[in-house]
Amino acid sequence: MILIRDVLASHREWLESDGARGERAELRNAILQQADLHDANLERADLGGVRLSVADLMRTNLKGADLRGADLWMSDMKDTILDGADLRGANLSEVTRLTRAQLATAITDETTRLPDASDPPED
Repeated sequence: MILIRDVLASHREWLESDGARGERAELRNAILQQADLHDANLERADLGGVRLSVADLMRTNLKGADLRGADLWMSDMKDTILDGADLRGANLSEVTRLTRAQLATAITDETTRLPDASDPPED
């Protein structure tokens, strides 16, 4: 059984060594609903299709991460770092504490499900 803490530790080592040690986090299509990833560093991780609905992503570093097709429904995204994160096709409906500034630095397209226009992201 693979534990998320082991994946995070190996990914941190991969980032710190510029890929010489450890392994990039490969969590494509993983089911991580309600996961506590508060303050986790998943920079440049492969999270395509991951199920992160109702997850705690407060201050999680997702810079440059591949989140294409990810389900982030109702996740807490307060201060989540999204610089260069690929959110094409991702579901961000009903996420909480997401700001326009965070979204402005991410990659989105017409298939990205953003929070309802009636409840726009906070500024």
